[in-house]
Amino acid sequence: MPLPMVHLAVAVHMHRLEGTTPSPDFLLGSIAPDAIHVRPNAGPDDKRRVHLSETHDPHHERVRPLLAGYRSDGSTALGFAEGYVAHLLTDYLWVETVIDSFRKRIPPGLSDREERSLYYLETDQIDFDLYRRMPWRPEVWFKLAAAQPRDFSPLLTAEEIRQWRDRTLVWFEELKQEPMIEPVYITRESVIP
Repeated sequence: MPLPMVHLAVAVHMHRLEGTTPSPDFLLGSIAPDAIHVRPNAGPDDKRRVHLSETHDPHHERVRPLLAGYRSDGSTALGFAEGYVAHLLTDYLWVETVIDSFRKRIPPGLSDREERSLYYLETDQIDFDLYRRMPWRPEVWFKLAAAQPRDFSPLLTAEEIRQWRDRTLVWFEELKQEPMIEPVYITRESVIP
């Protein structure tokens, strides 16, 4: 799946198309589904549940009920829910485009572990490149830091969302070593034109 900078780039691009900028809540929602990674002992079933992908849904119907509940009651969490859905739909499109292309281009015979390692090496580099290149990144970081996490029941807790947000805000500068490679199988242009 795409990493945080891709999700944030999609959030910014979606709003640019409408002549607006994303709210702190939308930005936080756009990275929130991956907060499952901070949950102790979370496994693949937890990730599928949080990403609403327990069953195949080619028409994205799984996101409609999620949004409908927030729209019908005028919830202040609507922006967060919309960002959350943007994340889920981005993941779906990522699989259909970037991952499928990646799998067709890599050398045959790689083990699952080798394929996963190569995939994350390249996507990590692309995320670092986006972090450095995107002119909107300082504003987005400011808004993310200001966003107030709250429970997104029954999927994630406010604490999980806060931990993931805080990890994202320090990841590129403090926590992760940049791969320092030139991606071969996943091009920057295929991710963000």
